[in-house]
Parts: sequence; structure tokens; C-alpha cells
Amino acid sequence: MATLNTLRTKYGIVLSIIIAIVLLAFILGDQLSYRGANQEIVDEVVMTINGDEIKQSEYYPLRESYSQFQQMGEDAVADMTARTLLYNHYVAPALKEAGVIVAPAEVDAYAAEFGQMMANQLKQYGWPDDQIIPMVQNQWAMESLTAEQNLAMEKFAAMLAKGVYVNRLEVEAELRAENLTFDGRYVAVPYSTIANDAIEITEEEVEAYYQANRQENAAYDSRIVRYVRFDIEPSEEDKAALETEVKELDAKVKELGANTEAIKGAVRTAGGKVGTYKTFASLAKAVAEAFEAGNSYGPELTNDKWEAHYLLSDVTAPVSYDFEVATFDNMAEAEAVAEELKANGGDFDKLSEAVDVAEDSRVLANMTEAQAKNFVNAAEGSIFAFSDNGVPAVAKITALGEKQRFVLTADVEKPVVAGEKTIRELNHEVEAFEAAMGEDMESFQAASDAAGRTLAAVTVNRNNYNAQMGRMAGYIPNSRQMALWAYGAKVGEAKRFSIDGAIYVAMIASVDTNKYAPRNDMQIRQALLVEKKYAQIAEQLTMEAAMEGAEAGTFAGVKFSDNTLAEGKGDAKLVGAIASQRETGREVKVKGTTAAYIFVVDAINGDVDLATVETERTPLLTQRENMLLQNGSTILASKAEVEDFRAEGTM
Repeated sequence: MATLNTLRTKYGIVLSIIIAIVLLAFILGDQLSYRGANQEIVDEVVMTINGDEIKQSEYYPLRESYSQFQQMGEDAVADMTARTLLYNHYVAPALKEAGVIVAPAEVDAYAAEFGQMMANQLKQYGWPDDQIIPMVQNQWAMESLTAEQNLAMEKFAAMLAKGVYVNRLEVEAELRAENLTFDGRYVAVPYSTIANDAIEITEEEVEAYYQANRQENAAYDSRIVRYVRFDIEPSEEDKAALETEVKELDAKVKELGANTEAIKGAVRTAGGKVGTYKTFASLAKAVAEAFEAGNSYGPELTNDKWEAHYLLSDVTAPVSYDFEVATFDNMAEAEAVAEELKANGGDFDKLSEAVDVAEDSRVLANMTEAQAKNFVNAAEGSIFAFSDNGVPAVAKITALGEKQRFVLTADVEKPVVAGEKTIRELNHEVEAFEAAMGEDMESFQAASDAAGRTLAAVTVNRNNYNAQMGRMAGYIPNSRQMALWAYGAKVGEAKRFSIDGAIYVAMIASVDTNKYAPRNDMQIRQALLVEKKYAQIAEQLTMEAAMEGAEAGTFAGVKFSDNTLAEGKGDAKLVGAIASQRETGREVKVKGTTAAYIFVVDAINGDVDLATVETERTPLLTQRENMLLQNGSTILASKAEVEDFRAEGTM
């Protein structure tokens, strides 16, 4: 037992993870080998990575290893699991072929470096040495799960960065964009000078443009979810019943007078609570004012919640207590030792039988009510027996913190919510809707109309993920389960969800199966109009501005970083063409966004010192290397072909 306890102390979280993984693997292994008379456990495929099938027996143990860490939410656990599987089945083999391998010694060196870094940080924040080691071990237990991945990707990114090269022309282009300005003249002919109906665009041209310019559909595999929401709201009867309840409790508390134990019982019976001691300064202003006047607070209805607070104890006591403590098998033994300790002056070493003594410290505000009653009136040197979370113990106070005013209160906080009858009636309404909604959107719409309910819609996309809120169905907060269901559901499937005081009945209305973004005829026709109008104008466009609607102008001090010419004229395409010129006096035509242009650069101001090319090459090279270091892992991972079949409960 002592050995196991030592392991728990030194390697607690790591041991817990190992035990959890072993148990889970044992359970899954047992399930997968079990064959009942009429039942067979199927090891379902969760996802595929470049053709490799990832089954539940591989996915769940890995997911469980990440879920041991409470600071990781469900979404983060799912993402980390998928990322690790992608690394194991695609990234690691690809890196090995490229000669990138992480040796065990490198992981050990990283662990030592990580541990030292964490320890130094904790020391800077004032953590005591005896707490630093377990905290570092805890952090490393989590970090170790991805240590090899991180090191491998750093090596890969560094390898890519070595292949980065910036030639003289690229450096010169950067210097030109930064140092040169351009002066000259231009003529603009707006496309609006040609009527749209004067341009013929055929269906064949629209289709040809789409095929030549189609792009991947960012919303591929997304679902349109239509839903009806039933809010669970209290009735007037519910509101009146709750008001009567809290006022009857208040009257009863007033009848009990100074009988604090009876007040505690009455408040707890009514669903209130008696918490721990808290500082008087932490009380809400209205509550503090009521207590100072010798009154209780409430009952008051604020923001749809009834509140009442009753003062049980008002003391000035130390904020913290340092003490020596020994634990025992039963309270009778603890009380006997406490009396013996008082008799020998409080020296644990002089007890008739040796006991293990430890040093401990507690903060009054963190103690339970049962613990606090022993400490609140204690002085330095006080000795007493008490129950330490159910364990009989003897304490001797060795030091006290500064004193503050504390109060113990009985608190009632009851939100105005729907009662059982109201919820039952609403469930009957939901059930009636479900019976009428059918299995297609037409009947779903008809059922919502008949029920007098609004039919709303959200789009659910597998990639929709917010770091703070996790996965959601569109704009509906806390709708993770609806989103997970939608990922694997088919058109016509429906399900009920309870989310934040409301019942949602949802149906999959459609699934986007287009691999490419849908054809946008309006957008395509506009692009074709620009092309055809530019072609007509460009044939006649000259610097003499003789065309109908032509506008002549000048420009000065134009830089590559500008978006327009002076006074907002011209557009970015024109500016880019001007700033790319290397000679003066040449006429250049430009197909702008809203107009066709012709321009001449008369002067190029400033110069580029080619002698600085070599000195400027290094910063540009460093910039590109950093970009690769940041994006190297994403670049490689994006090359894998992944099919994700994770549905509700497995994400």
C-alpha cells in the first residue's frame, strides 16, 4: 500500500492515465472478442486516413487519454485525437520517408528542457518547491502525449526553411515597392458608358466561364437544419406559487428568531443552502446594508429570481490558519489524543503512542461549515479534535493570518421557472407536433403552421468551431449535441433536443453535396460583361480621351501600397500596373474593376540602391522561413485524404 501511495503521489496523473487506458483497452478487447448467441459487437470505422480505416478500438483509447485532462473541453479532445491519428497514419510515415525521425533521446532531452522551463516559471510566480514537482509532472503528462509530434513538425519545418531562397529580383521588387513613387497621366472610360443590354451573353459562355473558374465548395457536406423551438416558460400559476413559497419560508424564519440550527434546517428543506464563511466585504451592497441594520434581506424578485439572505453568524476571525495535524481511525481516539496533547503542552512527540504528524494550512473561506466551527474561534496554540472531511483528526494551531470580518448566512435563491404541470403540458404539445411532422420538409412546415410555431433554420458545417464555445449548430449557443447529430444525419431525419430552457425539434432539410461552389449566374454574367465591355473600349482607347464618357486625369506620388489614385479615383488594378512600370513614356491599357484605363508614367521618383540588395535579402528570407515554421505542419497535413464518420457521442 505504501508503494502504491508513493506512486500516486509522484506520478499521480500519469498513473491514472495508464490505468484508464489499460482498463478501456481491456473492456474494448473483451467487447470485440465477445460473441453472444444473437449478438455480435461490431468494431465500427470512425474515420479513414489515406485509405487506412480507424476503428473504435483504436480511436476510443486515444480519445480517453486526452479526456483525462479537465482543462480540455470535449471539442478540444476530439480535435486532438483526430490530429494524433492523422500524425500516426499519414504525417509520421511521410516524415520518415523524408528522413525526419525523432529519437527517444530527443524526447527525453525535450522533457528535461520542458520541466526546467516550467519549474522556473512557477518559481517566478512564487509557488513553493514542494508543489512545483507535482505540477510539472502534471503538465508533462499532458505535453508528453504530443511531444513527438511537436518535435517532428519542428524538424520538418526547419527542413523546409532551409530550402527557402530569395533571389535578387525578389529583393529588388520589394525595394521598388517601398522606395519608388510614380507621376503621370491617365484616361478612364467607365463600363457604364456601354448599356448592359447591348452586350450579348449566351448560356454556353456562362457555363464555360464557370467550368474554367470553379472553386472548391467551402460548405461541402454542410447541412441545412430546420427547427421549431418550444420555450419552457413559467405560467402565471408557477410565478404565484413560487412567490407564496418564498414568502411562507420568510415568515417561518422570522418565527424561529435566533434559533440558527432551526433556520438552517428550514432553509435547506426549502431548497436553499448554508454555505461557508465569507468576508463581509464580499456581500452585495443591499445585503450588507440589511445586515448592518439588523435585518435579513428579502425576499426580493430581481431578474426573474427570488432572493432571501439570513444572517447566522457575524465574527471577526483570522483569514488563514497554520496547524500541525494527525489523523486517526475513529473520533473517540482523536478526542483522547487531543486531551493528552493539551496535558503535555501540545508536544506531539510526548504522546504515549507515536503518531504521524503533518503540517497543514487552511483558509477560513474555503472550509466547510463543520470544519469552520472548530477554527473560527481558535487562538494560536489551540488544540482540538475535528472531522476533516470525514477523517477523525487532531489539530494544533501554530500561526494565524490577519483578521477580517466574516459572516455565515443561509441563502435562498430561486429562479422563476416552469413547474411540473407546465412542463408536462408543453411536452404534450411537442409530442403532438412530432406526431404530425412527418419525414419531409413539406409536412414539417405544415405541422409548424398548424401549431402556430415559427420554422427557423441554421447551417451546420463540420468545420464550424469556436475556441471559446466549441462546436455549435449555427448561431444556437450550447448546441453541440445538435451539431454532432447533424454531421451524420440524412435528409428527413429529425430529433428533439433540450437546450438552455427550450425544446428544439429539428429536421435535416438538405445536405450540400456539391464538391464545387454552386454556379452564380449573376456574378458570372457581371464578370463577362466587364470582359466584353473592356474588349470594346480597349480597341478605341487612347490618351487623347476622344471616346464618349472618357475622363482624363493626372497622378503624382503613386506607390505600390496605394489602393487608389488621389481623391479615390482609379482602382487597385490601375495602381498595381502603374507601380510595376520600369520605364517612362510607354502607354499601357488596364482592365479595371469599374472602368477601362490607359496611362503613361512621366516620372519615376526615388531610386533603388542595388548595393543594399544583399543586406535586405536576410530580413526577407527570415520572414519566409518564419512563415514556413508556422505553417509547415498544416501544409503537410492538408495533403492527406480524410473521411470522418464520427457522429454523436464520438466527436
